[in-house]
Amino acid sequence: MSKIRNSIILGDVDLLIERFTLLTDSYRLLVGASEELTRTPSVGENIIEQAVCRTAFLGEILDQLLLAIQLSLILDFARVTKGSENPYV
Repeated sequence: MSKIRNSIILGDVDLLIERFTLLTDSYRLLVGASEELTRTPSVGENIIEQAVCRTAFLGEILDQLLLAIQLSLILDFARVTKGSENPYV
């Protein structure tokens, strides 16, 4: 097997993209639903605020997940380029 196949992150990039896409799609739906609630006259301010908070919470999770993926890719790249077998370089 090649080093790419043995790579912790690069070997599972398709799975990461699929999971990230699912979360991103959910985020887009939450944003749209929150926006639609603001146009509905019978919806109270507290419900709109809760919807916005849920949307913001998922947005923060996506930001943290993206940062973790970027850091993992950098560490994985450093491990491969240095020729070290230690995955925690």
